[in-house]
Amino acid sequence: MQVFKAMLKVMKKRLPSAMIYVVVFIVVSVIVSSAATKDNSFEASRLRICIFDEDNTQESHALAEFIGKRNDIVEIENDRDAIIDALYYQWANYALIINKGYAEKIAAGDTSDLFGSYCLDERFSTVYMGQLLNEYVASVKAYTTMGRTVTEAVSCTEEVLAQNAEVSMLRADNGGDSHFSVDFAAYFQYMPYILISVIISVVSMVLVIMNRKDVRYRTNCSSMRNSSYTFQLFLGSFLFVFVIWLLLIIVGAVLNEEMYTGRAWLAVLNSFILSMVIAALAVLISSFEPKDNILSLITQVAGLGMSFFCGVFIPLEVLSGKVAAAARFLPVYWYIRANNMIAETEAYSFRGVMQCYMIQIAFAAALVLITLLVRRVRYSGAAISTTVRKSAVR
Repeated sequence: MQVFKAMLKVMKKRLPSAMIYVVVFIVVSVIVSSAATKDNSFEASRLRICIFDEDNTQESHALAEFIGKRNDIVEIENDRDAIIDALYYQWANYALIINKGYAEKIAAGDTSDLFGSYCLDERFSTVYMGQLLNEYVASVKAYTTMGRTVTEAVSCTEEVLAQNAEVSMLRADNGGDSHFSVDFAAYFQYMPYILISVIISVVSMVLVIMNRKDVRYRTNCSSMRNSSYTFQLFLGSFLFVFVIWLLLIIVGAVLNEEMYTGRAWLAVLNSFILSMVIAALAVLISSFEPKDNILSLITQVAGLGMSFFCGVFIPLEVLSGKVAAAARFLPVYWYIRANNMIAETEAYSFRGVMQCYMIQIAFAAALVLITLLVRRVRYSGAAISTTVRKSAVR
């Protein structure tokens, strides 16, 4: 098993750089998983509001007090430059000016030119405060129209607008299997990018090194049979791919807080099949013996390209028809289709999942056949290109 041991030594040197992808993926998955388990209750945001009361009446004080219950009031010097600086550096989100004559206009039912403001356009705080002030003024005007005094109208308005409904953020989860929710399906959805990046960057590079001319010629001249050499190469590659896949599956079980059961096993099998497809792709790439920089480029193009075009980073339903049609010629597309059906983000069909499996296996078989053809042409003999010189015997 000399070839197998040599492969492990080369993989050991290449592994640290590739494991960066795995570590980052695990860290992000842990963060997303912890965020998903938190309480999804809704809580209104509090803004930092600066109020300049130029009217200085009981009604204007009531408005300022009402705004202060929902937001944080900050003190800023009543100077235009100081206010602009506070808005720019986010010390304050909104500066409200209650114009002089506010109380008189409210009593008369006039709602024009009640306020002035300093704010940044196209900000949430601007829209929020505009809506809040409109609701407040409209409510006070409605009560005064019904015959209430301004003081009574302000009191009733504060009572009505202070009422809050209990809101919970819910997301439809059509997954019929409680052990494979949409949140857990997302873990498997992003797995292809990590598998592509790690497997191609390690397996392809190791095989390129093992298939260098000097190593290959020396092996051909030894007593080792070619079948044994090829078997050890495939054994080492399969072992590495299996370990990486198994590591991701174990992490997934930990994040799910229970072992895989029910439909989740279909997702596990789906990821294993894709791992074998990517391994076949890595062997094919290594047959062309690309250099390190070219291999890195191929890894990024394959990982990012299939991730964007096949629904890993962008949902399939968002992709255009032409892009989705082109993605059908890539194995990751069928992996994502199966994953979506398993999680029931699209209609679940066991037959449909099996069809996606078979298509991925067909991709793997095609890649293996192409690899055998390429290797037969490139490595058909150790001395094909060797020039033989005849020397005259004296």
